[in-house]
Amino acid sequence: MAQRRSVEGRIRRALILFSVLPSLALLAGGTLVVLRTAALSDSVAAWERAGESGGALIRAAEDSRDRAVAAAARTHRAELEASVTNARRWEWVLRRAVVWLAMAGALAGLVLAALAARAARRMGRRLCQPVEELAGWARLVARGEALPADDDERQGHDEFGVLRQAFRTMARELAEARARELEAERMRSWVAMARRVAHELKNPLTPIRFALRTLERGGAGTPAEREALETLGEESARLEELARSFAQFGRLPEGPQSEVDLRELLEYLLRTHLPAGSEPRLRLPVEMPMVRGHYDALSRAFANLLLNAGDAVGADAGPGSVQVVARAAEGWVEVRVLDGGPGIPPENLERIWEPDFTTKSRGTGLGLALVKQTVQAHGGRVAARNRPEGGAEFRVVLPLAPDVALAHSA
Repeated sequence: MAQRRSVEGRIRRALILFSVLPSLALLAGGTLVVLRTAALSDSVAAWERAGESGGALIRAAEDSRDRAVAAAARTHRAELEASVTNARRWEWVLRRAVVWLAMAGALAGLVLAALAARAARRMGRRLCQPVEELAGWARLVARGEALPADDDERQGHDEFGVLRQAFRTMARELAEARARELEAERMRSWVAMARRVAHELKNPLTPIRFALRTLERGGAGTPAEREALETLGEESARLEELARSFAQFGRLPEGPQSEVDLRELLEYLLRTHLPAGSEPRLRLPVEMPMVRGHYDALSRAFANLLLNAGDAVGADAGPGSVQVVARAAEGWVEVRVLDGGPGIPPENLERIWEPDFTTKSRGTGLGLALVKQTVQAHGGRVAARNRPEGGAEFRVVLPLAPDVALAHSA
């Protein structure tokens, strides 16, 4: 507050000086000129001297026996007396006018100073108030708090309005960058943890698998031993799959990209990753464009979505309970995986993409996180929602290959 008052005071003093001093200088100069002019004006004294010098001449002319000369002298005396009287009146008025002018100048200076001080105070406040407001906004941004609501009436279209709008844009971009950094930090933590878990799982899995093979070659005599061996084999395979999933998490696709035929990929996954009786439906454009990417990574991503859809509809899935719909737009291809299951609880719509979230009793929570990571690594985006008619919808948007996008737009 002290800083604001100091700045406001300096602005006010500068405005007062620049407005009052030139005006007062002009008033003082004008008054001085008038006073000097009045001092130089000696008309009454001149008329007095003219009256004294001409008085003798007039008296001599009046004493003359020439009647015409005497009449002219009397007329001249009257004119001379009238001129002297008028000169004396003018001097009286001029001296008082100089006093009145000085008083009027002083009064005008005081009024001008008061108006200038008031205008300077208002202008200083108007100049400093937005600065103080923006300083408060900077403190809110530093604390990570939200800015006040946008008031269109106060924003205006002046320079401060533009500055406020730019400040809001900066705060919004900082908040988005902070959120992205937080998400990236969380993802780095999860990637590090997933790799450690994968490493810890792989260490005992190798001898376990060798031991199982040895036992299987030796044979198991009783049914209980055979059942135990089958259980150990299934669970070790599941642990191996978990280790593979943890190892893949956070590892971006490597190697050069190639053109991927989504039609072929989706048709293969629908045949191999869904129950035989589900009879999934596939609706693709007549000319399905290619996308550029890593085939294995995209195959794993769409396989995860189809497995989730199959789990959602369950064992009693009927024909068309799982659908895959695609469409191509300018520069993009969109693939939607629809299921007829119970849908996603609204409170979980955003959490399903987190690595530690799962609703399955035997799930790792990495499936949809891997889908999001893979799609984003290919420059795309993912989203999920509940369908109005029931079930869930997962949408994947991928960019087309540059040459394909050019041909598609043409």
